[in-house]
Amino acid sequence: MTLNWKVVLSVLTLGMSGAAMAESPSPQDPQWNLMLIGSELRICSSMNSDYCANDEWINANDMRTSRLFQLTDVRRSSALRQAIWPRDRQGVREELDEMLREMVDYFARGVVSEHRLVDRFRSRAYLDLLMRLSDAEYNRILDNLEMPRLEGLDEVVNLAMNDDFSAEFITQFVAMAESMHGIANERPARILVITAGERDTFRNVDSHVQAFNQAGAEATWMPLDIAVSAAQASGRCQDLEALRRELSGTYDRDRVDPVRHGQQIAFCRDPLAWQSMLANADAVFITGGSADRLKQTFFRDNRPVALLTAMQERFTEGNLAIGAAGEGAAALVSANMITNGHSRSAVAEGSIARRPPPPDCGLDNTCPRNLSGNSLTYEPLGGLGFARFGIIDTDVSHRGRQGRLLRLAADTRSPLAMGIDRDTAIRMNTRTGAFEIGGREGVILLEGAMGTDTMLASTFHYLRTGTLGQLSGGRLIDAVMAPQEFVRPESTTNRFLGDSGIFDNIDTVCRGRNELRLLQENFELMMRVNDDSELELSRGRCQIMNGIMGIATQ
Repeated sequence: MTLNWKVVLSVLTLGMSGAAMAESPSPQDPQWNLMLIGSELRICSSMNSDYCANDEWINANDMRTSRLFQLTDVRRSSALRQAIWPRDRQGVREELDEMLREMVDYFARGVVSEHRLVDRFRSRAYLDLLMRLSDAEYNRILDNLEMPRLEGLDEVVNLAMNDDFSAEFITQFVAMAESMHGIANERPARILVITAGERDTFRNVDSHVQAFNQAGAEATWMPLDIAVSAAQASGRCQDLEALRRELSGTYDRDRVDPVRHGQQIAFCRDPLAWQSMLANADAVFITGGSADRLKQTFFRDNRPVALLTAMQERFTEGNLAIGAAGEGAAALVSANMITNGHSRSAVAEGSIARRPPPPDCGLDNTCPRNLSGNSLTYEPLGGLGFARFGIIDTDVSHRGRQGRLLRLAADTRSPLAMGIDRDTAIRMNTRTGAFEIGGREGVILLEGAMGTDTMLASTFHYLRTGTLGQLSGGRLIDAVMAPQEFVRPESTTNRFLGDSGIFDNIDTVCRGRNELRLLQENFELMMRVNDDSELELSRGRCQIMNGIMGIATQ
């Protein structure tokens, strides 16, 4: 459906002051300056053929198609050396040693591709061991077994073959940068790519830089991450590899990718290198990974580093576009940044203003005191400060994160909380509050959340792709809901804590009794509409404005 911007913007700006309206974007150019994507970009490339509509174009002789791993004695010994394994995990370490020796015989060679190694790791013979490994232990093994990148074979991106909306989001972000600077058809938009939120900040550089370049931009990677930030602050640029192990849990990146490592060393030793890179940029795109890791990268002693301050100033002045995906989007808030948590634990136990626990910390006994791997943790002082309208959560509908979003909004008395679905993006003009939803699914907005230890409730809006609206003063002012195609869910569940129960059953709210009730264990979900609600009755997954949502513990 094509919407008339003149009509839409006249609705969205209704009630704004004359001065504000005089400065508003034109109907033809809403001047988006912020893009939030609800999941990490899935870029079709020779390394990621699962993200492609087909893989017939991939040539293994000319392209890098997989990470390679060595099962030699040297690499196995490195992966299992006692110095990097806690004493209370020695039993697991010995089982891994036996497994890797068996794999040498199984593959009958010293080099194996990632998919073959991982498939064998997940086979019935080793599944029990795999289930007892934490993320940190699993990655420790792979990091130490990985071979250096082979010269002459590079990852190749094919944006035209992308199998979801990632290519569209990339193209839209490039257009945002061009529009903001009025450079369309004059020169390429210059985009800085920041991968600092990821555990391995080298791994997705090539795919993102190439993707933006294929979309018509001139993309550059900023070699910044938590290790570089800490090294600059302490004068330890020579210790980058040790700091990566300590702060990100990555091993041997200097051996595996010496080129990227060298770029980080040079960037680290020049404390002003960021200035020319940012000055040359029209936009900055931040990939996913960990919101907490991004926070720690851009702050020292709870104060923003000079780079972040400069980015915020340019963003506020209106000459820098910002985009982010997955937890990178969640990290852009100015207060109450979600850093961890499962909806079940959030509803039952509440939120905790602490650094997040390590992933799967219950498996290797690394959980901090009074925290579990599922605890809802948050940073009350927020993240990078580009999104000032409220809390942001991502991949909400598919992973049943409405509960943790509702809990944090209620605990912190946040007027507005936004949950963005997988393969979905929201573009915003942060000055006017105007927004547009694009991609596959939708966005849930929670207003005025409140609660007790056993009950949570709020007003909610669920808006889907094509919808245009405006936020102001911590609430949805208005929206024009776009009609949707019929959606028949492939499978459905009633489980709404950590699963897609709300997403699968939301159409029930719009029909019949105008109410949805779901039970899971001792938790009950209620969603209801009334005379004040507005509905868009697309079959399968309707849209709702001014509904009521509650979760109670029975």
